[in-house]
Amino acid sequence: MTFWFIVLGLPLCLAGAGFLLLPSRAAEFLRVFPRSVLTGRILCVIAWFWTAYEIDALGIDVIDRIVKQLWFLPSAIPGAVWLWAIVLSVLTCWWMENLLPIRAVCAFLMLFPGDMFPAIRLCDTQWRLALVVFAYVVCIVGMWGMFYPWRIRQAMAWTASAAPRLRAAGAAMSAVGALFLALGICAAAGAIK
Repeated sequence: MTFWFIVLGLPLCLAGAGFLLLPSRAAEFLRVFPRSVLTGRILCVIAWFWTAYEIDALGIDVIDRIVKQLWFLPSAIPGAVWLWAIVLSVLTCWWMENLLPIRAVCAFLMLFPGDMFPAIRLCDTQWRLALVVFAYVVCIVGMWGMFYPWRIRQAMAWTASAAPRLRAAGAAMSAVGALFLALGICAAAGAIK
């Protein structure tokens, strides 16, 4: 649990501090990020390979049956999900370039709970629910943003358009990040299990 509190808390604190201390750069980032082609391609490839890892680790039977029933693939290609990650990375970067960074980040938001939940489910403290609630909220945002990335872009542009909104977003990220870091330190010290 310490790992997840720190891994989630540190980036939130840093992003929140960036929003609070460098509002003009944060606003520029929010305006430019959604249409950054190179960033989108890199994040897209990472997202597809992370998806392949999750599918491979879980051994989802439905995916295995689909891969085995394709007429142009031999029935037992080892690592077929990794080949699909390559193919889908190329096709996604080619056909879905618009707002690709947002879609890739939304994929991350949907994927990370898959590794987190098994690690924290047996922790004997109610503080694990802070991670669970956070994961569900960002997973819902990820699902919504995957289908409606222009709404996320609009929200980013709206936040960037006014300094008070940037400060509020920075303060919220900093507060959640600081809570997670404090809980991570407490968990590392053994104060919470």
